[in-house]
Amino acid sequence: MSNIQHIHVATAAQVAEAPRVIGYVSAATLAQLLDISAGTVAEWVKQGHLPRPIKIGGSNRWKWTEIEKRFSTGSSEPVDPILKASRGG
Repeated sequence: MSNIQHIHVATAAQVAEAPRVIGYVSAATLAQLLDISAGTVAEWVKQGHLPRPIKIGGSNRWKWTEIEKRFSTGSSEPVDPILKASRGG
């Protein structure tokens, strides 16, 4: 008897169709998602525009839902004017 196992490998199209839930992001990913530089991420943390990161396995990470809350339209936190303008505000 043969012990053949079938393994499903997702194609690029299938991966692109499935939305990925963003949990925690690095400074580089956060900068890319916000369309800013990594230096601006650090500066915005210092200025209080972004929450402080948490350490996960020795790496700084930001919880994406906290970032979304911070930049939602109903937030009382200051919003960068360039980011606001880029969103049509």
